[in-house]
Amino acid sequence: MSILPAGRWARRSSLLLSLFLVCSAGALAAAHLGAWYHYRAAQTALSRYHFAQARGHLAVPLRVWPDSWQVHLLAARAARLDGAVEEAREHLLFCQHTQPKAEDVLLEWALLRAQVGELAAVEDYLRDQLRHGSALAPLIEEALIEGYIRTYRIGPALAGVQGWLKQQPDDTQALYLLGCLWQQVQRLQKALPAYRRAVELDPQREDARWHLCQCLLRLGLHEEANPHLEYLHRLYPQNAEITVALASARFKQGWTTEARRLLDAVLAEQATNEPALRERGRLALAYGKAEEAEKWLRQAAQLNPHDAQLLPLLSNALEHQGKHNEAQSFQDQLKQNDHAFHRLEQICLRELGERPQDPLLHAELGTLLLRLGHPEAGRNWLLLALQEDPTCAAARAALAGGADTMLPTAAKQH
Repeated sequence: MSILPAGRWARRSSLLLSLFLVCSAGALAAAHLGAWYHYRAAQTALSRYHFAQARGHLAVPLRVWPDSWQVHLLAARAARLDGAVEEAREHLLFCQHTQPKAEDVLLEWALLRAQVGELAAVEDYLRDQLRHGSALAPLIEEALIEGYIRTYRIGPALAGVQGWLKQQPDDTQALYLLGCLWQQVQRLQKALPAYRRAVELDPQREDARWHLCQCLLRLGLHEEANPHLEYLHRLYPQNAEITVALASARFKQGWTTEARRLLDAVLAEQATNEPALRERGRLALAYGKAEEAEKWLRQAAQLNPHDAQLLPLLSNALEHQGKHNEAQSFQDQLKQNDHAFHRLEQICLRELGERPQDPLLHAELGTLLLRLGHPEAGRNWLLLALQEDPTCAAARAALAGGADTMLPTAAKQH
């Protein structure tokens, strides 16, 4: 081992230190350059309504610039638009802590509240922003439309979407929201063209494709749904909801062995997956195993008593075992459920426009929503009824006692 003279050692050390600093500076610059690229890519993805993709891009700038409130603000917007409400709130809390008076942060909070249906608190503020020509007017309109859809204010939601499509007939987000609007009130035949067109214009709109699959399956169009479900299953093989939907399509096509394999795989990982339990019961019925079907369906009913698809399945399973009275109770409830949906449609599509401030109508709508398994929307309408008339007995009774669940009590006693 050679020993360098002190001078040569010092020079070599200085050279190594300089080289290290240059490399470190280069690595730092590369990290910031990469973060900037992903930040801009996230903005582009958001402009194309590829919300999940935007969230993926933002992981990089969030790691490189963890203290940037602007990055957290964009991440909040991407999460909100992708339906990740809690994630959006976390980013906004960071922004609020660092920039408590920033107008952009206050506006994003309002957009989040509007989108989840808390319109009473923010609608006037957002409308005022629109009147003053906010640069974020498209985002404001979109959040209001989503809030209207979520709270069954179909009239203003439809007016907003139609106005949007009149100006931009091929805007995939407007088409997607139109589909969501009609799907919310069970007008699936009207939702289909909107979802189909959105997917045709942008095959990467996976949210539109998924909603299209849901409508196709409910309408019995399994042949059309199948390639879409296969596409989504390839992208998200661990997504239980997609796997169950694919199993349902396979079953309807007569591929019962494949359907059972897919469902059993889901239940092996998630024993309390309600849609998988329901479809497992449907499969048992197809094999003529009514008692086994009842077992699966009872489990599903315990988890989600508001699943409308359970009613006819449970009725069939009981009828095949000679339990006629109980089977009839489910048939009766199915009729009541159909009537409730029909009445809901009447109120949302016609009567609310004619009587927008009628507390009795608001109370009826809120009660229907509670019974159909939409507690948040139902409660909002009941509170609105009490704002219009604090003495409204129907609203008070519904808030005090809730509403009957959709399935008969017998469904939850086994």
